[in-house]
Amino acid sequence: MKKITDFFLSKPFCLLILIAAFIYGLILPWCWGNDPFDEYGTLSILCEDRKIFFWLWAALTGGAYLLNTNYAYRKYGDNSRLLKVMTFVTFLACIAIALTLKHDVHSWNPKRIVHWIATGLYIVCVGLSIFSFLIRNVERYHGFTFLAVLAPVIALSILVWLLTLGKSAMMEMIPNACMQILLGVLNFTPIFKPKEQKKIDNEMP
Repeated sequence: MKKITDFFLSKPFCLLILIAAFIYGLILPWCWGNDPFDEYGTLSILCEDRKIFFWLWAALTGGAYLLNTNYAYRKYGDNSRLLKVMTFVTFLACIAIALTLKHDVHSWNPKRIVHWIATGLYIVCVGLSIFSFLIRNVERYHGFTFLAVLAPVIALSILVWLLTLGKSAMMEMIPNACMQILLGVLNFTPIFKPKEQKKIDNEMP
């Protein structure tokens, strides 16, 4: 079991699925002549008769968040069970979103309500799992303060976009891409050193 976990949380695999989710998430909203700026151009409407493509999005995106947040926890030495639970709920929310495709968008039927609840849960868990981790470790690592401010701004931008510009695929794809870039910088760049280590480095001749 440990070997399987180590494989899925290895640097090459986490980086690969993050890149795949990033690219796929930016390409899919433009397929089949879809207008990602249109109210009815969201991924769930675009893929309601192309469910396999949405399931692929859910697997890549949910998987990328699940693995890369846990990779960050392992890399920076945070063993919080609550954070790990939130990352798992994020993945389950993606599955629930996919399961509730093809609902009537003109009425608040039960399937649509579950779809919106799952979407809201997904956004909240992504934002909280990253923000909470950064806040917990902001005193240990340089640069975490900036990311701790940026993460909720990205998550809340979805709500701001919805209330000001209305729903669209752009509202989904841009914040997702930004959060994935944030995780990429956090996990795969060497710029976030422990504050004690940076102090030692500065004192060396």
